[in-house]
Amino acid sequence: MEGSSKIDHTALDHGFFQFTLPHTWTGIIFWGLAAFILLFSGVLVIISMSIPDVPPISDATIISSLDEINDEDSVELGVGWENQGATANFAVIEVEIVEGTLVHGYWEYDADGENCTDYVDVYEDPLTLQTLNGEETFVMGWSNEMGTEVSTISRSCSNRYDDWFVQEGDIIEIFLVKYNENYSILSVGAEGLEPGERTEREDAQRFALLGIIIASLIMMITTPTSLSDDIKKLRTRWNNLPFVDSPPFVDGKRYSLKAGVGPIRPVDDNDWVIPPPGFETWPENLYEQQEDGAMIEEHPLVIGTPTPATFTLYSINGIIFIATSLWLVSDLIARHSDDFQILLGQILRIVVIIFNLIWLIFAWRKWKLTHNIIDTPTSKVRGVAVGPAELVGQVRPGPDGTLTVDVGGNSNRRVEGIVSFRWKEEEYVCTKDSDGKESCSWNTRRDIDGNTRFILHDGSGGILVEPSSWKKPFHGSPLHIWEAGRWRWTIWALGAGDPIYCLGRVETRTSAEKEEGLDTSIPNANLIVRGNKDIGMQVHLKRGTELSVISGLRSTTEAIIAPLVMLTFSAIPFLW
Repeated sequence: MEGSSKIDHTALDHGFFQFTLPHTWTGIIFWGLAAFILLFSGVLVIISMSIPDVPPISDATIISSLDEINDEDSVELGVGWENQGATANFAVIEVEIVEGTLVHGYWEYDADGENCTDYVDVYEDPLTLQTLNGEETFVMGWSNEMGTEVSTISRSCSNRYDDWFVQEGDIIEIFLVKYNENYSILSVGAEGLEPGERTEREDAQRFALLGIIIASLIMMITTPTSLSDDIKKLRTRWNNLPFVDSPPFVDGKRYSLKAGVGPIRPVDDNDWVIPPPGFETWPENLYEQQEDGAMIEEHPLVIGTPTPATFTLYSINGIIFIATSLWLVSDLIARHSDDFQILLGQILRIVVIIFNLIWLIFAWRKWKLTHNIIDTPTSKVRGVAVGPAELVGQVRPGPDGTLTVDVGGNSNRRVEGIVSFRWKEEEYVCTKDSDGKESCSWNTRRDIDGNTRFILHDGSGGILVEPSSWKKPFHGSPLHIWEAGRWRWTIWALGAGDPIYCLGRVETRTSAEKEEGLDTSIPNANLIVRGNKDIGMQVHLKRGTELSVISGLRSTTEAIIAPLVMLTFSAIPFLW
C-alpha cells in the first residue's frame, strides 16, 4: 500500500444530521428511478386536482321520481367540478330504458384463432328513461366531466356466450347529479347490480401516494450510512500492494520477505483505510513490537470509535415510507372507497405492520452485532490476557511461513503470500429441457480451501492465530477471477499485509505448539488465538479493521428508535 498520510479522525464524528447520497452506480441508478417516481407522483397529484370530487353513493338521496329531489338536500360541488362552489344534488334512482342502447357485450378470437377476448362497449348516447311507476319519462346523458361507468355481470369468453345488450326494456339503477335543472348520469348499475362509485380523483391521489411509498422505500434501502462514504473516500487514496511471501521462520525469526507473485487486490470495503507499516519495517522476531513501539494507526485505541450521524436520509425516507403507507391505508379504509379498495386497505395495514416488524428485527440484529464489536474493548496484543478478546492488526507470516496456491493446479494462476484461502473452479454448462428450451449456468466442479497459522500484529506485538479453528473466516470480495473459454476460476484470500479483525479466545500455547527457538520472555509469544466460543460469545475472523466493520453502522436513533416508533404508529389503523 502506497502513501503515508495522516487523517483527521474528528471528520468521522458526524453530529446530528448528514445528507447521505449514494456513492455507488447501483445506488445512483435506483435514486434516479425513485426521483422519476416522485416526479410522476407529483404530476398525478396535479392531475387529480382537475378531476371532480364526487361524494360516495351512500351520501346520495334515494328517489323513485325526479320530482323527489329536494334543493334542501343539495351539497356544494367540490374541487374539480366546472362549477366548483355551486350547489348540486346527488341521487340514485331505478328506471327502465325506453329507448337507446347502453351496453353491448361480446367476445372475439385473436388473429391466431386460439385465444379469445371479452369486450364490453358502453355507449355515450343519451337514453330515454322511464320511472318504474311509468308516470315520468325523460332523456338523460352522461356527465361530460366524468365519462361512463357501468356495472355489469362478469362473463368469460371461455363459456362461448352470445352477444348481450343492456337496452330497451332493461331495468337499471342510476347514480346522477342535478345542477341547475340539468341531469347527468355519473354511473349505472345494470343486470341487478348497484352503480359503481366514482373514485377517479381519490384513485389518482392514492396512486400518487403509492408512488411516494415506493420511491421512499427505494431511497431508504439504497441510502448509505454516514460513515461509509467518508471511509470509502479515505480508503481509495491508497493502492494495494502484493501479498508478502515468506518461507518458514527459523529460530522464531524471519530471514527473507518479498513481494509475492500473483494478482493485486482491487481496493474494496475491507481494505486498509490508513496505510499500515510496510514489510520492510517489520521486526525480525515476529512477536516483538514495532521498532518505534507505535500501534498501527488504524487501531481502535489510536483512531477511536467514529460516531455516525443521528439522522440521515435513511431514517427520513423510512419515516416518509411509513407515514405515506399509513395515510394510504387510512384513505382506503376510511374515505370514499368501494369494497375492493376497502379490502386492499385492510390487507395493506397488515403488510405495513409486518414490514415494520421485519425492519425492526433486522435493524436490531445488525445494531446488536455491530455494537457487540464496538463495545468489546480492543486489546493490545502485548497486554492481552487469556480468555475472550478482540484484536485488530495486520496479517504477517507465522512460523510456518505463507502458502503458495496454484489455482486450479495451474502455475499461471499462482498466488503467493496467502494465509487463508478458498478457490472455486466452474464450468459454463448449457442444457436443454424436454421442450428444447436451452438454459445455461456456471456449475461448480471444484471448491478448495486451506489455511496456515499466521501472526496478528498491532504494533505493540504479534500473536499467533489459528484460522482453522473458525468455521468460516471472512475473506471479503474475490481476490481475482480468471476465465478461459467455458471455464472460470475464482479465489478469495487473506494474505500477509492484509488488515485483520479477530474476535476469539486467547489460550496459552502448549509446549508442542511452540516452535523451536521461541523467545518465551515475550508474554504474547506464549499465546494463541482460536475461534473457540465462550457462553454467549460470538467469534469472528474477518479481513478488515474495526473501521471496515462499523462503516455500515447507523446511530441508535436510526437503527432502533425510528423503527420502534414507526411500528407503534403502524398499529393505529387497527384501532379504527
